[in-house]
Amino acid sequence: MKKMNVNNDLEKMGNEKQNLFTYEGHIRIQGSFPVLKQQFVKIKEVEYSTDFDFFLKNQVQVIVSNDNRCTICSTLEKRVFYKGPKNMDDASVFELMEVIHRDIISFKYGGELIY
Repeated sequence: MKKMNVNNDLEKMGNEKQNLFTYEGHIRIQGSFPVLKQQFVKIKEVEYSTDFDFFLKNQVQVIVSNDNRCTICSTLEKRVFYKGPKNMDDASVFELMEVIHRDIISFKYGGELIY
């Protein structure tokens, strides 16, 4: 007998949920129970990962405008973390993103730790 109602297609999910399911390090099995390896800082209704690699890949983006101004913003909400007056090299942008992530997980923007 063929199933008629199959609705488990990952392509129809939102990007955030799809990224959480496909991220290799998110869930591991210990014994017979799944264990979450990363935690999230919830600010208002948005959850930022405490895992820096996940944060870089899925939750923040760098925009360089035509006049070489650098903007670092959230992909989850309408929040600009940094607007730079001049062009920056890649190492400086990476260091700045580390500082932003450290500020998020140390609750500089408010929020609470969730699992």
